[in-house]
Amino acid sequence: GSSQSHWRCDSLPSPRLLSRGVAAMEGMEEELEYTLLNKKDVMVFHPIPPASSSSGHKADDWTSCIWRGRARVVGKGSDLGIKLLQMKDGSENLFAQCKIPNGEHEKYVERTVDSSRYFVLKITNGNRHEYIGMGFEDRNDAFDFNCTLSDFKSTWVDKEQECEDMANAAAKVPAKDLSLKEGQKITINIAGLGKKREQKPSDASAGAGGFGILAPPPPGGGSRRQQVGVVPLGSQLQTQAPQAQPVMAAAALTTGSQDFGDFGDFASAPAAA
Repeated sequence: GSSQSHWRCDSLPSPRLLSRGVAAMEGMEEELEYTLLNKKDVMVFHPIPPASSSSGHKADDWTSCIWRGRARVVGKGSDLGIKLLQMKDGSENLFAQCKIPNGEHEKYVERTVDSSRYFVLKITNGNRHEYIGMGFEDRNDAFDFNCTLSDFKSTWVDKEQECEDMANAAAKVPAKDLSLKEGQKITINIAGLGKKREQKPSDASAGAGGFGILAPPPPGGGSRRQQVGVVPLGSQLQTQAPQAQPVMAAAALTTGSQDFGDFGDFASAPAAA
């Protein structure tokens, strides 16, 4: 069978970039128009009284609704458009259009001061302009409409202008020569490298605690355990004590024989029963 290509919606470029790409490929000077928002039910009021105060218009002053139909927000390059369309005989007929050059919706769309569902649109025709009122029945539709206008300005127009300004500024700055000149060297200092390691206080005072340095062994090869009278594990005190008495007696006899030479035989004679 033939292989098919699958596209992910989140991997596609923006409609604005697509319109520019298609226009460039086909050699067209005019960019394509793309839809940003569709709302099925909007109301149009005309005429509307002038603003009752310096703060803005009030929707409560509007009394005559002259039209009801569909609203569509479209983009074309960096321009916005609000089209009021009416279905007739299966086709869409344009009732009115609000053109917003360079996405500057603040100059052409104004929200009323007493309701977030109603807006004032500035309709231009050459040097002439007229103000009409537009309202939504659903508050969520009005919120989507307002966010679409704001997002287009901040995402596409402002960001693109910022990128162009940065590119122009970067082109004016001369490139810096960061190469090493003849005879130049780079010195890198690494912390701790080349210094002797300091001795810890625990290592210096280990001998003062009694466990760092051991005492020398006793003379004669004797065991220090036997010298301090420590009994080895597994032995009994009854068998150890009698063994120490003959050693002490023999030492006493030896000492006595050296001091009393005349009584050596008497000291070595067996005792009477």
